[in-house]
Amino acid sequence: MRGNMTENKKFVRLFEIYTSLILDGFILKNKFVDDNNMSKRTLLRDIKEIEKYLRIELKSEKDKYVISSSDLKKIKKGFNFDDNIKKNVDILFSIFIKKVSSNLSLIPRSTVSKLLPQNIDDEYYDVILIARNDINHISGDSENIDKLLSFVKDLNDISFDYYMESAKSSFRVEAAAYLIYYFQGIWYLVANDNKKNRIKTYIINNISNINIIKKIKFTDKKDKEEYDNQYKIRSEKRDKLIKHLESKRSIYWNEDKIVKTLVKFNSNVAHYFKNRNYGFNQKIKMELEDGSVLINFDFSSFTELRIFLSPWLGAFKIISPEKFNKEFIEHLNNALSVMQSE
Repeated sequence: MRGNMTENKKFVRLFEIYTSLILDGFILKNKFVDDNNMSKRTLLRDIKEIEKYLRIELKSEKDKYVISSSDLKKIKKGFNFDDNIKKNVDILFSIFIKKVSSNLSLIPRSTVSKLLPQNIDDEYYDVILIARNDINHISGDSENIDKLLSFVKDLNDISFDYYMESAKSSFRVEAAAYLIYYFQGIWYLVANDNKKNRIKTYIINNISNINIIKKIKFTDKKDKEEYDNQYKIRSEKRDKLIKHLESKRSIYWNEDKIVKTLVKFNSNVAHYFKNRNYGFNQKIKMELEDGSVLINFDFSSFTELRIFLSPWLGAFKIISPEKFNKEFIEHLNNALSVMQSE
């Protein structure tokens, strides 16, 4: 319990540092230490952590830590801040969550609840995963979400209509609901397709007409034993899925097809990979004399690799396999041709 309280206080401190940097551009050392009843050494650790999460460097002056104008512009990029921002803490909070979401242990459970519909109880937390990127409120039909949360909790067999955007058509799905998963701005249902007997992901906003296939009724002791056994099997499978998704931090996966990938990151970003695990079985192979690093990853597909590496454009080279490097160059050339076309 004490450990959780410590983490909660740490989260609040980091959020306070973040908001102070956004609003004021600096942190007053003595005031922050006094207000939080902490040591200057703890403050320094907090500063180092916020620098890591926000990818910035703060300048230490006599009485304060100051953010540069370029870094301040960077952490504000992509968001519309108005004159009333001090009254709109929710905006700052949601942005900050996005920055620290890779460290789920840092986010207090009471804080996670703010990301979910208000009628969701603690019992649902074990079936909701939050990925590294962009956490938002669950969007879409709240009635559908309530149904899915209930079905996922009980690991029920369900049926629903699913709209396939690429085919612009819908089809009926029967599946065992395992968990709800967030990835890069989209909430997914992860379920076992009963027809194909394989785990698949479904965008929640594309799901409609959800029904439970059948309600369990126990007519005798044997029926209950069979149900308990089936629930145990599904529960164990869900636990494996959760561990897999938390380590991989992706919705694109194929356990039967893993491509060992070697990527070189230049010295400007190498420290991020030394200090933080981004998933995909990340392992440092070698640190080079020029400050760059060679990192091994496991990817299931080029799409998975492309999504992960795109934010690091200009700071990496795919060493192997060569086909991934060629595909990435082709992807960039196609993107450039579209951008340059009239």
